[in-house]
Amino acid sequence: MSDNVAVNIVFNALLCGATGYGLFKIGPSEHPWAFTSCLIGLTHGIVGLVSGLAGDDTAKKIQETTAAIIEIVPLPLVNVDLFLAGECNKIALGHGLFLAPLTLSVILAFWKTEGGEDEVFGTVHTLKVLTILGNITSLVFLALNEGSGYMAGMAVLAFVAKFGADPCEEHVYEGSGDPINYISWSAFFILTAFAVSGEK
Repeated sequence: MSDNVAVNIVFNALLCGATGYGLFKIGPSEHPWAFTSCLIGLTHGIVGLVSGLAGDDTAKKIQETTAAIIEIVPLPLVNVDLFLAGECNKIALGHGLFLAPLTLSVILAFWKTEGGEDEVFGTVHTLKVLTILGNITSLVFLALNEGSGYMAGMAVLAFVAKFGADPCEEHVYEGSGDPINYISWSAFFILTAFAVSGEK
């Protein structure tokens, strides 16, 4: 087993632990959206563990799919739950509507075509970036209104996971992108558990 694979297994185990804690702390009947978000993170962590241990091409393809899902889906789900708990139920509906184009982008990724691929998937990438920025901005708004350090931390971690890992990979240290993603998402799910359960 190479060092890269061992490190990948450790980070996937960290993600499984963080999301497992979130699933333990967040009740599925009280907070179904945040619970589903943690379940998506746990699924990605388990698939990453299987991919690292088995080294199978099929498992790696499944991990790529779950990586695309974890990149865009957990943040809107958590936002829906946080806004439903507050006084902004109409904004929660807006975050729920964010999921429709994101689902479409995941479905389109399965049917990549050779002709026009760059145009279609360039648009999908732009949609993903705008959706994530909108959700981060909304989470910052909610953090300021409620005075929640947990929510502010979640916004910073979501920003780092999306926009910090790739520049670090390219300009700072090669191989630093995945660790930054895994640490950011793991901390995001722990803070989600605190924020949703109402801990101060």
